Amino acid sequence: MALQRGDLLHGRYRIIEILGKGGMGAIYHAVDTTLEIEVVIKENLFASEEYSEQFQREARLLATLRHPNLPRVTDYFVEEGSRQYLVMDYIEGEDLKTRLEREGKLPVAEAVIIALALCDALEYLHSREPPVIHRDIKPANVRISPEGRVYLVDFGLAKIGGGDQRTVTGAQAVTPGFSPPEQYGTAHTDPRSDIYSLGATLYNALSGQIPPDAFERVLERAELQSLDVLNPEVPPPLSDAIVRAMALEPADRYPTVSAFKEALLALGITLPHEEEMQEGWAISPPPPTAPAWRSNASAPPRTLKGTLPPEEAALSRSRRGWRIALWLALIVAVLFGWYRLNPASLRLAAASGWREGERALARLGVPFGGVSAHAPTPTVMFTAAPAATVGVSPSPVPLPTPSLSPSPSPSPSPSPSAAPTAARTPPRPTSTTAAGAPVPTPMGGAAHIAYATLGRIEAQIWLIAVGGSHARQLTTRPGGACQPAWAPDGRRLAFIAPCRENKPTYPNAQIYWLDLATQKISELTPPEWGGFDPAISPDGHWLAFTSIRTGSPRVYLFDLKKHHVRPLWAQPPPNLPASFAQPAWSPDGRYLAFVDRTTSRVWIAPFDPKKGTFGAPFAFSRSGNRVNAHPVWAGNGRLLVYAQTDHGSLPYLVKAPLDQNGLQEIPIRAVGMAMREPSVSPDGRMLAVEGWKGSNHDIYVISIDGTHLQRVFHSPAQDFDPAWQPSPPP
Repeated sequence: MALQRGDLLHGRYRIIEILGKGGMGAIYHAVDTTLEIEVVIKENLFASEEYSEQFQREARLLATLRHPNLPRVTDYFVEEGSRQYLVMDYIEGEDLKTRLEREGKLPVAEAVIIALALCDALEYLHSREPPVIHRDIKPANVRISPEGRVYLVDFGLAKIGGGDQRTVTGAQAVTPGFSPPEQYGTAHTDPRSDIYSLGATLYNALSGQIPPDAFERVLERAELQSLDVLNPEVPPPLSDAIVRAMALEPADRYPTVSAFKEALLALGITLPHEEEMQEGWAISPPPPTAPAWRSNASAPPRTLKGTLPPEEAALSRSRRGWRIALWLALIVAVLFGWYRLNPASLRLAAASGWREGERALARLGVPFGGVSAHAPTPTVMFTAAPAATVGVSPSPVPLPTPSLSPSPSPSPSPSPSAAPTAARTPPRPTSTTAAGAPVPTPMGGAAHIAYATLGRIEAQIWLIAVGGSHARQLTTRPGGACQPAWAPDGRRLAFIAPCRENKPTYPNAQIYWLDLATQKISELTPPEWGGFDPAISPDGHWLAFTSIRTGSPRVYLFDLKKHHVRPLWAQPPPNLPASFAQPAWSPDGRYLAFVDRTTSRVWIAPFDPKKGTFGAPFAFSRSGNRVNAHPVWAGNGRLLVYAQTDHGSLPYLVKAPLDQNGLQEIPIRAVGMAMREPSVSPDGRMLAVEGWKGSNHDIYVISIDGTHLQRVFHSPAQDFDPAWQPSPPP
């Protein structure tokens, strides 16, 4: 019969609550009335004197364990009726199982840090003489304290190794999905058994799914699915390491937990300093929505290092604050004295420092909140927003981002009239008047932008010079036309029709070709497929487009040489969004970005141009509940730029560096200006956008760093869908 709340056990431990219960006993949360501290009591039931004696021997050994990621065993005893008890430290917080039930799965960096903490604990256990094998590693036995410290708990099934000993403290037990095959009684358990369970725990944390049972895998009734398929954020090397740790044959696993740890560290996580590492790994503590019984202490920042005690941390912050205040006071006093002696020199120095700061920020790619005295004054006032980091950890684990070549998109060099320094720094746009005076030099490496403009009844496509001159109408389609997309040579233009206005989907549209030299229009996609969101690959071989032929919008691939349409994947990957649209090719044609219509996340799929096949896609953007749309590649393929909307706000642009794995999104804003549907210039330095202040929508250009904004021309009509011409025809 299980103990009840309020019972006094062994004349010392007052039961607070039952934390868990099973056939072999129960786990209790109790108070040590002698020391007045909280403890956990593990109960095991045995029927023989032999087991009772062994329990005592093993409990004595466990009581000697001291490690930052292990609770201390402080007592053991045997009660009448063959009930044996282990008393351990009570770790406040929540277990990993509870966190996964709440969050689904963990970020890669956080899951790996938990695994490293468990590796440290297991290294310590396995190095004891004789070695201690835990044999019950699973999310429910991984505890996370309010400070983010990770603990491996529950030694109810621990085995003391040595020789051919096979006994355990407690009955032989398994946890489906987490126990290795040998724990079913087929062979001896050893340290490699813990490696299997640790790999299974990490598999669960990264996928949100309990791995298939080992016994089912042995019988070939279940198969271990690759983690990078279940979760595209998991890099393949990490997936391979976990698969090896979960090999059915112990000989195929890592020989030691140290070897598994080295494989995890090889992923690129920054090691803490050695002295901090001795204090244990730490992660993000449970959020405020965790169970009410956990500590209400404020959560420390996520870190890969050990955390200082609260008192030392507060003292350190206080000292830093005083030092900063003293230095600021000293600087102000020196500057004031200098100004009293020579006001002019200080003003000159300040101006010089201001300009140097602007140039330094520009070299780093950080927008500068001001206009240089030497720059032309734009017609629209703006400020560039500071970078906003979304969920960045100090040393994130590398994720499976594209390894993009720095080669620019296949387009000619800028016009000879471009400034000589355009290859090093973004050209500065020159203001236009309301009448649309031309820009002295072409911006972005080409001089024309195609766009759609909404007339009295329907939209049609026009072409205009970047300076706002020489506008001419390209289409007169009944029912309208929009969404221009250039062929790589800049001589042909794909577009969709009919199109009466700017909409997210066009159920009745079809994609057409327009030859600029002959003005001839021809069908591009078959009528039965329809289509919108056209995107032509840099080599001119492939057209990616969206179709709702099968119901929900999905992206398809059209072979422009063989005139054949097919899905992107012959067998859809398990993680493929149910509905996706707005494809965009990388400058080298090796990747395709698109938007998940359900979650509004930006995804990336690798592409083999020679075979015409796509690899498994992975989610790139990590924008929370923000809505993303219309991704394009910029900076010679080193950036993704897309429109983003917070709830109830105007859309703006963000740029996300590819090497940051979508963790960093840098806003490109203009005060009071809404912007969307970006198109990148041939040199990758400028963006053409649909922008508006109020109700009228016009076409604007803005530099990638967000420091220059200019309206191409003023029109009373609604202008949208800009497409920067790759190269002007001869």
